[in-house]
Amino acid sequence: MTNVVTPVEAAADERSSLSRRISVDSLWIIAGYGVTSGAGFIFWIVAARLVEPAQLGFETAVFSAITAAAGIAASGIGNALLVFLPVTGAARAGVLRLGWRTGAIVSAVTGVIAGVLVVILLPSDGSPLLTVVLITAATMIWSFFVLKDPVLTALGSARSTLLVNGPVNLAKLALIPVLVGLAGGAANPVVLSALIPAIAACALVYVVVIPRLMRTTTARSAAQVSEWATTGRTTFLSFVLRDGTANGLYLGLTLALPFIVTALVGSSEGAVFALCFQVSLVLDLVVIAVGSSLATHSAGDHPFGGRVAMQVWLKVLAVVILGAIALVLATPVILGLLGDYYAASDGGTVIAILAIASVFRTSYEIWTASLRARRKTTTVLVCGAAYVAVLVPTVIILGTSLGVIGAALALLIVTIGLSIVGIIGIVRTSTTEATA
Repeated sequence: MTNVVTPVEAAADERSSLSRRISVDSLWIIAGYGVTSGAGFIFWIVAARLVEPAQLGFETAVFSAITAAAGIAASGIGNALLVFLPVTGAARAGVLRLGWRTGAIVSAVTGVIAGVLVVILLPSDGSPLLTVVLITAATMIWSFFVLKDPVLTALGSARSTLLVNGPVNLAKLALIPVLVGLAGGAANPVVLSALIPAIAACALVYVVVIPRLMRTTTARSAAQVSEWATTGRTTFLSFVLRDGTANGLYLGLTLALPFIVTALVGSSEGAVFALCFQVSLVLDLVVIAVGSSLATHSAGDHPFGGRVAMQVWLKVLAVVILGAIALVLATPVILGLLGDYYAASDGGTVIAILAIASVFRTSYEIWTASLRARRKTTTVLVCGAAYVAVLVPTVIILGTSLGVIGAALALLIVTIGLSIVGIIGIVRTSTTEATA
């Protein structure tokens, strides 16, 4: 007797397969982020012990400006590569080249802007022109360092993110005491400790790993290449423009918060916020990893992407809630490891507020990942613009009046609004698919 698979059974199998692929890739990405966050936590402990709070506050503000500028440049391009590379087949070499060229141009522009803002808003004895040049170069380096993860994930090698990021973070950890201990101390040891391993990682990934992965592409299809040359480039750049602006506004402003807070409350308090912000980011890494995998595997308007997004969000929400509870309980130990100055600060309250914000942020992150998979980035752009329009004045008002606690509260308030929008979006998409 021949077994006949009904349409309902086939759909269930396809949803199960999609969920399984997302879970496997997410585990590899989370493992990579786990190594990153673990080594990063130790890195900031060492930095807090070796560098005075005022100097550390200045360096974290500069690094925040660099990572924010790089995030703005790389976010839209990275998301575009996540969505386009899995579905362009033999034309993906052209996709990569366009992504890299666009990334170089955009990161140079955002780097110059970041350098000018650092010169204007942060006190420094160095040459303004040299500062702008160095921050621009650092932004371009970090932008390509960020881009490597979505490229590796989109090319089906999410596990490589762990194999690359692990050694990078260990090298960063080993470098900072060396740079601080040099005769007279190296200038900006925290920033240099992060950038030097990033340069080595970019060389390895872009010269060795990615070309090897690209050779596994199936035989070139003239039709695919022709389609990419005629319409694909326009579609790609249109996606980058909308999503890059949207995610750049959202991610860029979030990463720039330590810079903004330092400019508002001073270097020492800025160091408190920056370190608490870095500690709380461990919760967001889970959401980012799962969102990246969701966008890749449900790319091309997958018929079950909405229902899978609902399932994924509920799992991520549970994990982040447990992580937030654990983080808050561990806060006294964390601040004690950072040093007496941080243990006596308002850092415990700041970490608790930021952890709650991470829980609320899960719905928005998963919803926007599902939108990107379907290339519906106009909605993401509107939300990103609203996020900036509300968060900037709220941070200035609450940060000026309440210090680092006020800045954290500002982020929480705005994140709750995004969370509501994300929940409505996930439920609506899932319900629409279920009734289709």
